[in-house]
Amino acid sequence: MRKWFIVALPLFLWAQFNLRAQDQVGCTQLLVDAREAYDAGMVELVPELLLSCLESGLSGELKQEAYKLVITSYLFDYLPDEADLLMQSFLAENPHYQTRPGDAAEFVLLLEAHQKQAAEKAAALAAEAERERLLAKQEEAAREEAEKNQNRNNRQSKPAASRTRVRTKAPRLGVLLGASASSGLILEPFSLGDPMNDGGAYKLAPGLQLGVKADFPLSPALELGLSLLFNRVNLNYSAAPFTNTSYAYHECQNRLQLPVSLAVYLNPMGRTRAYFRFGFATDYMLSASAFGTRTQTGASDVELDKASISDSRAKLNLSGLGGFGLNIPMKKGFFFVEASYTYGLLTVNDPDMRYANQDILWLLYHVDSDYKLGQVNLQFGMTWNLK
Repeated sequence: MRKWFIVALPLFLWAQFNLRAQDQVGCTQLLVDAREAYDAGMVELVPELLLSCLESGLSGELKQEAYKLVITSYLFDYLPDEADLLMQSFLAENPHYQTRPGDAAEFVLLLEAHQKQAAEKAAALAAEAERERLLAKQEEAAREEAEKNQNRNNRQSKPAASRTRVRTKAPRLGVLLGASASSGLILEPFSLGDPMNDGGAYKLAPGLQLGVKADFPLSPALELGLSLLFNRVNLNYSAAPFTNTSYAYHECQNRLQLPVSLAVYLNPMGRTRAYFRFGFATDYMLSASAFGTRTQTGASDVELDKASISDSRAKLNLSGLGGFGLNIPMKKGFFFVEASYTYGLLTVNDPDMRYANQDILWLLYHVDSDYKLGQVNLQFGMTWNLK
């Protein structure tokens, strides 16, 4: 029987290794052949028979038996490295395997060595994780204690620290950008028709502001402010001086404005400081222009191209201003945002030049009313300490 087995086994192996795939039945037969080869002492043949079946073709108890046969064969064939590697795969698939009475002593010794090594590694990882947890807990406790001490120190020295941080005594220079909404405040209406019944009225129109500003602290709660602005003012006016006749009039003014004001801080020692601002603004008119459209029932619209009206506008104006703002400290200065309102104290138009522009008068049917200027402003920008 043994002689037949020795002759037939190589031929059988040749046929098996030329199969492109092995199913469960084929690997089961190979396991039977591997047992016979192992029992016959031909341990070098066992891995050749079963390694491919360990990848696919066997499962459950049969696969465990195949693992044990190959590992034991490696040990008997003095191939400890191969046995170690395969034992790692075996334990990866069977992490809770318990030895059985039929297991070879060599397999049991190697299994216990690997299990002991794995347990020591797991214990070392657990100990390291515990050390890291304790260290993190200690660091967190130290950080919390440091924060408590810092907060305690801040509360004890808050006034002095706040004065140092915001530097309320340092003069500052900065830039600003703003948006505005302007409207004419009519003092006495004029019209080619009935000024009391032509519906003439100004509507808010958007404008633009940009410029520079300087702040000079007088005390922690009081500050003098100077600005130099380019103020682009737009005005929209509409009226219906005659029956079935109306017009829309748009005026553009370019002004150079010099506001002088006092800021009164509500929380002088705070980090973000709120304030009210009161003062005056002097305006110098650089230029003024106007255009518009007249609409008449049953006739085509009449367009008035942009025309200069600088001669009919007062060069100088004076306005009162009031507003509210916030100063937010930066490293070397402040970011600020401020809402304000300016109310013109003088008449914008020149009454003596009311009928001077014939195109505006007879093409558009517009006559200047006596009016002052009201303007809502929203400004923001940055200032930097000068020393």
